[in-house]
Order: sequence, then C-alpha cells, then structure tokens
Amino acid sequence: MWKDIRKTFFTGLLVILPMALTMILIIWIFNRVDIIFREPIENIIGFRIYGLGVLITLVLVFSAGIIARNYSGYKMITFTEIILRRIPLVRTLYFSIKQLTETLYGSKNTAFRQAVLIEYPSKGIYTIGFITSDAAEEIQEKTDENVVGLFIPTTPNPTSGMFVMVSKNEVVPLNMTVEEAVKLIVSGGIVKPGQKNQ
Repeated sequence: MWKDIRKTFFTGLLVILPMALTMILIIWIFNRVDIIFREPIENIIGFRIYGLGVLITLVLVFSAGIIARNYSGYKMITFTEIILRRIPLVRTLYFSIKQLTETLYGSKNTAFRQAVLIEYPSKGIYTIGFITSDAAEEIQEKTDENVVGLFIPTTPNPTSGMFVMVSKNEVVPLNMTVEEAVKLIVSGGIVKPGQKNQ
C-alpha cells in the first residue's frame, strides 16, 4: 500500500511540476516587465493600469516575432547568438532551452529528424532516440555499416543525454512525431502519443 501511495505521489509530481515551473517562469517575466515599465508609463498617463505587465509582455513577444520574421531581424538574432556562443555558461543554458523549445513546438530547424526505438544501453532494454544525422564518411568506411547518429535523451530534461552512432539496421522507426516523443520522455511515460490535453 505504501508503495502505491508513493508511486501515485511521484506520478502526480511529474504531472504538476512542469506546469508549475512554467507558470512560475511566466509570472516572473510578467512581474519583471511590470516593475521596469509600470512606473514610467503611469507617471506619463497619470493613472494606474492593472495588468500592464501582462499587456507589455504580450506586445514585446509579438514585436520579437515581427523582428525575427524579417531578414534584418534574423541577421541581428544570428549575430546575437554568435556572441552568446562565446560565453560558456550562457551558451549552455541558452541553446539548451532553444533546442527544447524548437523541438516541442515543431520548428523546422530542430536537429531531431525522427523518433526511433533502439536497444540501449543493453539488449532487452528499449530506449527512444532521435536521429540527428548520417555518420561521417570516414566512420561509414571504417565500420562497414550504414551508421546513423542518434541522440539518446534523459528524463525529464531531453536537452541532456548521450550521442551514439549505431547501424541503421538496429534502429526501429516510430510513427510518433518528434514532439510526441519528447513529451513522452519529459513526462516519464505519463503523456502518451495521441493523448489529449497534453
């Protein structure tokens, strides 16, 4: 009975924790924007506006989308990312979050080509992986195999994991999308492909 209670508790925790962390992050952003912009704007207009932080945040996000969709904005973002790549801690944090976001929201630029099943780390244990690339020509020649690069993610953070190269014959393609596979991994198997209200 105690095992069932503990299992139920941790299952609930896995469901609630991602939502709670997301809400905390959103609220934190709203509050930061509110603190920075509320007082100057209210001093100009002469009265208090409730929900100003939410409104300004939405405007900023929409403006960022407009900038990113035109050529000059894209070049500016690319230049910023080049600078961020030179800062060790910031580089790791920024590009991990970016990769996760692109994967979850189906970006065409995601590095994950396809979700597959592979016996890893040993025979009889099945793990979801993502094909990232075909192996380099030198590796193909030295292994005499049709080798593909796989990223084996961890739970609940799929941006960390192990990169392996295996024979394509050992890889079983899955019908689920990359997005569905990531949600399955993040939730620890709770959120299954095709499940509504994910």
